[in-house]
Amino acid sequence: AFADRGGMILPLEPVARAKAKEIAEIVNSGIQPLQNLSTIQTLDSMAAQQSNPDEGVGKKFAKEAIEKGLSILEDKISRLHAADRKAGPFAVGSFGPTIADICLVPQFYNGRRFGIEVERICPTIVQIENACKNHPWFRAVLPDMQRSIDSKK
Repeated sequence: AFADRGGMILPLEPVARAKAKEIAEIVNSGIQPLQNLSTIQTLDSMAAQQSNPDEGVGKKFAKEAIEKGLSILEDKISRLHAADRKAGPFAVGSFGPTIADICLVPQFYNGRRFGIEVERICPTIVQIENACKNHPWFRAVLPDMQRSIDSKK
């Protein structure tokens, strides 16, 4: 996909392709659903029904899930990069972004939104994020480049 635009979302090489899918799936199924607003609201509602309600339990739960998931990804990706000194700057060691990078970048934005110090816990992935920010596929779609909902009224 997008070979005519400077890259491929899924690498052709089978091992890199599997690693890209694995990283994307960790974000897709193991981190992202746990920070959905409906999940947070459900947990807050459940906590409010307890005899000793804890304010913001949903957000705390989401933050912990994001931190845990990003830590797992940092370990996996940093080992992958350490094993191949010729690796490119993107998540699976490629020289162009893949589905793994496409999933990681918004996850970092959300991590910061939840108050996670991503620079501290994910130094390798921060370098990958920077490579993505400089790639044309990402520049125009970064959250900070989007107009706010209020400005669309």
